[in-house]
Amino acid sequence: MSDRRYYWLKLKRDFFKRHDIRIIEAMPNGKDYILFYLKLLCESIDHDGSLRFSEKIPYSETMLATLTDTNVDIVRSAIKVFSELGMMEVLDDGTYFMAEVERLVGSETDWAVKKRLYRESHPAIEDKTRTKKDNVRQEKEKELEKEKEIKRGHFVPPTPTEVRQYCEESSHHIDADAFVDFYASKNWMVGKNKMKDWKAAVRNWERKDKERPVKSNQNFTPSGTDYDALAYKIMEGQQ
Repeated sequence: MSDRRYYWLKLKRDFFKRHDIRIIEAMPNGKDYILFYLKLLCESIDHDGSLRFSEKIPYSETMLATLTDTNVDIVRSAIKVFSELGMMEVLDDGTYFMAEVERLVGSETDWAVKKRLYRESHPAIEDKTRTKKDNVRQEKEKELEKEKEIKRGHFVPPTPTEVRQYCEESSHHIDADAFVDFYASKNWMVGKNKMKDWKAAVRNWERKDKERPVKSNQNFTPSGTDYDALAYKIMEGQQ
């Protein structure tokens, strides 16, 4: 299978609004400098940003002028400007290094091209992929919204997973599912007030569970979930 790789520049939409680009463009021959810069980026993308004629021979300004079809005086002036602005480095061995290439370059192998074309010709596969991405995006949006609510000081009900994680980290022992189910059924109210700190409620649940006297009843052996829920219902009634 061919292992060819295709490269492209990923210029941002505001590329020509960048301060350095606008400053260069406003200079005499500035537009020629920008065009020369883009040509250098294209020439260097499959060499990780480096520009050399060969391992032993670096490019001269005249060679770059020929390579990019640019006036040599433009090349000479532009290289000086690019170096001063940190857009290009001239290394000790004469190599020209385009500092921006690493974050601007995208690439794709032959196999990736075929896979992309196959997906484009099979919408069902593409729809499935998009659905998965949409689900991930929605989960992230929910997490961000939850973080915002917490920062605003609003109470955000925990999930059983969050309760279990907290119990593991703080060495508490309660039935997380029973805890969440119980308070969800009460709209997360503690007595007549809205719950403010579910972690404190976890600690209180465990404490009261330990303090509750165990009644002898040979005919009743509740499960862990039933035990926690029943015990706390009794304790809630005593508050």
